[in-house]
Amino acid sequence: MVAGCSDDPAVTTDAGTDTGNPVDTGSAVDAGSAVDAGSAVDTGASTDTGASTDTGSAVDTGTGTDAGMQTDTGASTDTGASTDTGASTDTGASTDAGTAIVTINGCAPAMYVDRSAGTRTVTFGSSFTYDPRCMTITAGQTVTFTGSFGAHPLVVGAVTGDPAGTTPNPITNTNTGSSATFTFPAPGLYPYFCRFHLPGMAGVIQVR
Repeated sequence: MVAGCSDDPAVTTDAGTDTGNPVDTGSAVDAGSAVDAGSAVDTGASTDTGASTDTGSAVDTGTGTDAGMQTDTGASTDTGASTDTGASTDTGASTDAGTAIVTINGCAPAMYVDRSAGTRTVTFGSSFTYDPRCMTITAGQTVTFTGSFGAHPLVVGAVTGDPAGTTPNPITNTNTGSSATFTFPAPGLYPYFCRFHLPGMAGVIQVR
């Protein structure tokens, strides 16, 4: 019966067969970071240089390719008022006087005497006429009427049946004195006549 206790040493024999850690080396079999180098295999920024591949402003220089105001000079190409002077190009009543093509107070278009650069005086007296009866001047100029307004009252307007002319008319009704001066600021046709001696004593100041 003592010999039955001798079976216990069998544990020592089993320890030699299973060495434990030497059989499964663990980290030695699977090197981990050694097999997959990580950043070494995929260099990241080195493979795709980003800004180096697409230089951005170097490909499209922006203001260098399209000079902007240099390509389209704006006001230099179209000077605005210089290209189209507005009232200077089309002076309205001056270029197209409207009633200038019709006869008013006996003044037909071909009858006007240009006094824009000369003496602008209308005289009247015993001949029962105005001299000149049809005068052309420039806007802003003056005209002086000389004669007896008592004998030949000056009246603003056209004779019956004629176009009225331009209004307002700077000429004023005058029946006293011997001289009267009127300023004509705007283009147009400004008729006048003698109250006592129609239709022969009538005229027009044409302003351009």
